[in-house]
Amino acid sequence: MRTGIQNVLLTTLVVAGLAACSDNPTGLDSGSPVGDAPVDLSVNSDMELQVSGDDVLAEVVVEDMLLSMDSPPDGAGTPFAEARTCFRDARTLLRVGDEEGAKAQAEECRRMLLEVLIAERGEEAIDELRDRVVLLLERLEEADDEFERLADLKDKIQGLLDEADSFLADGDLVSAGERLVLALQCADRMRHRHREFIHNPETFARFAMARGVEAVKLAYGVIEEPTLKQERVLFHAEELLRRAQFAFEHGANRRAVVLARRAEGRALFAVLECERPTVEDAMMLLDLADRMIAAAEEAIGENPTPHQQALLHRAIRLRDAGAQAINTWHWRGVGLLWRAAVLAGILVPDSDA
Repeated sequence: MRTGIQNVLLTTLVVAGLAACSDNPTGLDSGSPVGDAPVDLSVNSDMELQVSGDDVLAEVVVEDMLLSMDSPPDGAGTPFAEARTCFRDARTLLRVGDEEGAKAQAEECRRMLLEVLIAERGEEAIDELRDRVVLLLERLEEADDEFERLADLKDKIQGLLDEADSFLADGDLVSAGERLVLALQCADRMRHRHREFIHNPETFARFAMARGVEAVKLAYGVIEEPTLKQERVLFHAEELLRRAQFAFEHGANRRAVVLARRAEGRALFAVLECERPTVEDAMMLLDLADRMIAAAEEAIGENPTPHQQALLHRAIRLRDAGAQAINTWHWRGVGLLWRAAVLAGILVPDSDA
């Protein structure tokens, strides 16, 4: 099992460090257009409009697309540099009050990235994006501790997934991919708008980091002989974590949260062998959740701190909800079981799945 980044990060991010301090985000981590914006970017505004004005999400999506490619053409004059400029232009349009123009510009930026990705990886890249969105949609069950406007977010992501499927039926890969990327961005935005993040961004970011680290560690423990595709996905997850750690160390908590949570999702995707879950996957994850919960109970002993107790109870609730779901053939249970294992694992820093 690989231990490099996992052990380094766990040393600094585990439970002892989760009771953290206040946040002082930099301008680059603000999630707002540059300057005074005369438009509403509050939590209740249109999600797509919020995404269009979010500088952090713009940069993250560029990096995520880069990491999805084997040989990305990054640097000045490349499509990725042009996409960054494109997203800045969208924020400029929003700053001057052109809401529809900003959304259209941001959509064009995403299309620009998708054209590059599809040119290198073809339809496989869109299939993978779609699977990520499906797993995300299933992840929203029991996720009020992670996302704000949860019911609205479910509806938004389902609508974007339906639009993407319609484009796929017509053979329009770029338009389908653009809708899927927007779905991922909407979820990231609603993480940042969660009341706990607003109250204490650093604590929220530390917890996201710990979850990402534990998820990647568990994935390496579960996957005995990774395929080439699994290796690529796990590398993607690890690189997201490295960038999340850098962001966290420099006070960019919003950026750290997005990158760490995307890493957690990539780890589950690797465990599922980059496919839709099977009965065997469900049984394996149920066993993993049970083992990690048992290990957590042993690790915290009879006198847990309030934080440890709350985390363990949350893991148990997710495990029970996941078990009930898979018993009735609802595959959202797979995501619930994975989250239960990850949360319990945080309580056992030296755990090995």
